[in-house]
Amino acid sequence: MVMRKKAANKKRLEYPDETNGTRWAAQARKLASKLTPEEEAGHFARAMVKIYGGRPKEITGSGR
Repeated sequence: MVMRKKAANKKRLEYPDETNGTRWAAQARKLASKLTPEEEAGHFARAMVKIYGGRPKEITGSGR
């Protein structure tokens, strides 16, 4: 039986703690937390139309 050598540990990449994306995501979460259930349902319906196309169907809940 032949023993293989272990592959050298891959060098871990260093990522910044804060980027434009993390700031934008935090802002989006902050704004979304202030929405009423009706507003959230409306945004959800429009997002589904963007993703899947077509006309929005009647949404009774927030889509969760």
